[in-house]
Amino acid sequence: MKTSNVKERQIYKQIEYWQRQKPQPVAAEPVDKENQFPFITISREYGCGGYEVAEVVVSQLNHEYKQHPIWGAYDKQILDRISQDMGITQALAETLTGSARRKMTELFQTSFSKFPPQVAVYRKLAEVVRMLAINGHVVIVGRAGNAITRDMPYGMHVRVVAPMEWKINRLVQLNNISKKDAKELINTKTEDREGFLREFVNFDPRNSHNYDLVINNSDYSIENTAMLIIEALKLKGIFNPVSIA
Repeated sequence: MKTSNVKERQIYKQIEYWQRQKPQPVAAEPVDKENQFPFITISREYGCGGYEVAEVVVSQLNHEYKQHPIWGAYDKQILDRISQDMGITQALAETLTGSARRKMTELFQTSFSKFPPQVAVYRKLAEVVRMLAINGHVVIVGRAGNAITRDMPYGMHVRVVAPMEWKINRLVQLNNISKKDAKELINTKTEDREGFLREFVNFDPRNSHNYDLVINNSDYSIENTAMLIIEALKLKGIFNPVSIA
């Protein structure tokens, strides 16, 4: 089965669970507890392998602990796919109570109303990120996930960094390009990402105070980086796992 199909099945599996868990309306609509389950955002310097870390975090969480729903990793490709598919977006929106949807609408009307037109295109993607975080058990990589969800109490925000030489060598090995091309690619991508966040979302990705945990990826294997993130999630007090005996 193709990777894209596996990821799409993962999306629908999580959405189906969230829909089943949605409180049913009674005489008065229930008070929302935003959000009941933890989530993780991973911000990364270009070339650090943020999504690879996210996949290992999800694999470790799903393998070692009894979690409902299962954890899922979401990067640019998957998030763009959701935001462009009206069926998936609508299904995701239906996992929220009416009160939660109104609160989110109010948030974006106030938070995004002063931003320039360029951000209007980004709003739909931002809404998808917010809906995923509200439901929880997701690892969101990039796409300003930290900036969109930083007011939510059950979030664990991580920044993955590495020295320039380490990132260059990694890209040379992965993409079979020269060191010069790798460095130019890193600089261009970094300028594009950080420029957008600072100018349009009013968020400084280099400010360590915006994160719960900053990890130098060159010091650890991907598996150990994932373990650090999971341990920090526990220590923050937003994750109470039940280990599988």
